[in-house]
Amino acid sequence: MSQPDPIRLRSLMASRRKAWSLALLLGVLTLLAVISLLALSGWFISAAALAGLVSAGMGFDYFRPAAIIRLCAIGRTAGRYAERLSSHFAALGLLKDLRVARFTAMARNRSTSRHSADDLQRLISDIDQLDQFPLKVIAPWLWAMLLTLLVLLFWTLLASQLLFAAIPLLLAALLIPPLTLKQALQLARLDASTAASRRQALLEPLSMQANLMLWQRWQQALQPFQLADQQLLRLQQRQQQLISRAVLKQHSLLGLSILLLLWQGGILVAGQQLSVALLLAALLSLWALYEVLTPLCHSFFALGLSMAARDRLNQPGENIVLASHKPQPAGPFQLVVTQLSARQEGALCGPDNINFSLGSGQVLLINGSSGAGKSTLLQALAGDLPFNGKVSLNGQPLSTWNLNNTFGYLAQQPDVFDLTLAQNLRLGAADATDDQLWQALSDVALSAWATAQPQQLNTLLGEYGAAVSGGQARRIALARLLLTQRPVLLLDEPFAGLDSATAQHVLTALARRQSQGILIIVSHQQLTVAGADTLTLATDRHDLLQS
Repeated sequence: MSQPDPIRLRSLMASRRKAWSLALLLGVLTLLAVISLLALSGWFISAAALAGLVSAGMGFDYFRPAAIIRLCAIGRTAGRYAERLSSHFAALGLLKDLRVARFTAMARNRSTSRHSADDLQRLISDIDQLDQFPLKVIAPWLWAMLLTLLVLLFWTLLASQLLFAAIPLLLAALLIPPLTLKQALQLARLDASTAASRRQALLEPLSMQANLMLWQRWQQALQPFQLADQQLLRLQQRQQQLISRAVLKQHSLLGLSILLLLWQGGILVAGQQLSVALLLAALLSLWALYEVLTPLCHSFFALGLSMAARDRLNQPGENIVLASHKPQPAGPFQLVVTQLSARQEGALCGPDNINFSLGSGQVLLINGSSGAGKSTLLQALAGDLPFNGKVSLNGQPLSTWNLNNTFGYLAQQPDVFDLTLAQNLRLGAADATDDQLWQALSDVALSAWATAQPQQLNTLLGEYGAAVSGGQARRIALARLLLTQRPVLLLDEPFAGLDSATAQHVLTALARRQSQGILIIVSHQQLTVAGADTLTLATDRHDLLQS
């Protein structure tokens, strides 16, 4: 298997060094134009006003300062536009390089031929997060340090007293963002993991929206997404509060620096060591640093997001080998349920403290009166309902395994589509032959009915199976499930509407087909199969009988 080199944040700008260098240079020039514009404008306005007050006939050169101010204004606008173009060009080039490297490695991986669309989306999302490191971490700090040094140099040239008066608080303002480093990184990692859980919680019900709406379980299925969404909103609120507090402290220190600069500058003006116009230029140059220093308060959160994305992309076997991150369980199978309890939303009772163990070739018949929690128990085993307790397969929790091709679940509401009988069946096995379709129909006691139809396997079933009865639709869905050849079958009332003889025929066929797997059946009917275990649930008590 071929994998690209691990991603290192410090090397992200290496592949597009010229483009990044141009973007950083243009950013420096743009911010320098911003500071120069404010400082020169302040000096020009005050100097012109003083010239007019001192003497109406005093000569004052309006043209060259005005031209320089216009040049700074044009430079600010053009520089900002050029910097955005160049930085976006560099960022998009970086994302292109990362995507090509990752997807090339994925394409060369021969160990799996199946890739999850959600994993692909997470791969793209993680790569897209990495551009925050050069754009929101490296660039802001580089610009802030360079422009702060230039402002300090300007103050030194004007009067060293200005430098000594304002530099302590200015340096303290620069240190405010690093103080948030630990908390910002922690919140960023929580944000990344919560956003991934939120996306997964939304994509899973969306992929089954039609069925969930049909079963009237759409709102219930959305609950994990809503919880994750609320958690993500709370995290984002904490992030914004952290950034806002840092900005407030930073701006407060800058405000105090302006007061100290004004106080020291007033002394210099009184001693005729500095003109009012130059003092105003010094004050406005410090004022311009607000625009330069404020992005620093956001930088460490962006750093945390980039680090989280880097760590996920560098994890072996995840996002690069997309479909093989969980192993597929192999037979023989051993399913163990320990102290399982579950409740439907708003239900007063349900299965409680359920314990059983099944191996390959075993059958479990679950029966009991209505409301005892039989369907709830099956939904919990199928992963459709949260539960308390432990469920393990081959000695490992279910979360350890890739169960896509292991568990097969037949709910009470069957899925039958407006397709032909053969097309409905082949949804379970696209390459199934006609003989295999007929065998599956025979096992669910539908072969005689299908033979009697004029179109036989090409019989249209109608929207939601309107052309067949409810019992026939259920058995068609069961036949389709049998074609998937899942080792563990969970069947909820598969014999509804069948007489005892037909139900017994279907049960015998199911037990034969699952001779190497596990079969769990919920049914109101009293049926027997050799060697089967029986689990009886009751509404008035939570104990169970297993024989």
